[in-house]
Amino acid sequence: MKTKTPSAISLVLVFGHLCGAQTPSPGAEQGPLTLQDVWDQLRDLRDMVVQQKVELRYLTERVTAAESLVEALEIANADQAAELAFAQEKLSTLQQRLTADETNLEELEKHQEGQDAALRELQTLNEVGKVAFSASLLESGEGNTEGDAFVPLVYKNVFTNIGNHYNPNTGWFTAPVRALYYFRFTGHLAHTESSMLMRLVKNEDFIVASGDRHTTAEDLEDNVSAGVVLQLEEGDVVSVQFYGEVWDDHYHRTTFSGFLLFLL
Repeated sequence: MKTKTPSAISLVLVFGHLCGAQTPSPGAEQGPLTLQDVWDQLRDLRDMVVQQKVELRYLTERVTAAESLVEALEIANADQAAELAFAQEKLSTLQQRLTADETNLEELEKHQEGQDAALRELQTLNEVGKVAFSASLLESGEGNTEGDAFVPLVYKNVFTNIGNHYNPNTGWFTAPVRALYYFRFTGHLAHTESSMLMRLVKNEDFIVASGDRHTTAEDLEDNVSAGVVLQLEEGDVVSVQFYGEVWDDHYHRTTFSGFLLFLL
């Protein structure tokens, strides 16, 4: 007896299944199941299996593609994370450099401000800082100048007047800028019975003084002098006042001098 192949067995099972599946519904007209009906149903079943296989293969390909995409995305995310970490580290380095540069810039700005201030001071000194004067009392001749009260001495014979801040018509020196100044005066007394008292005045304030009593047969001439460093504001006035008598001649013994030391 010949053994049936698995295909034949399967066919018989499917045939039996189909035969059982043809149970008529209540009220339906029953009829015999032909071989052609079986083959038609088998063909439909085969076509359905083939279609499902195609759909399964299509789904498998989509799943594989999705898995590949997920893997690619994971790799991309890892690369992006590494790039982001590198970018953050670079940004941190740049921020540190920027902070250092800002600090250096502030220092440079302060240094520049100091240099600008020094430059302005030098420019001011160059413009108005060249200040010096020196004058003696009489333009010509000789003799005593008298004063019965403290009055300004007007030094007429100007040796030097750099900046023209000494006025030979009033005897006043006017400060052009806020600075330290040095002043000195000298006085001579000869052949008189009057005493000599000289003082230096800032605006209306007494600063320093020097004087001597009248001359005698044993002491025919006397000299006095004084000097001082003063801090003056722009517009302050300095002059020399005297009381009694003061002598001058072609030797220019009675003088008034001053000059700027440095700006403040």
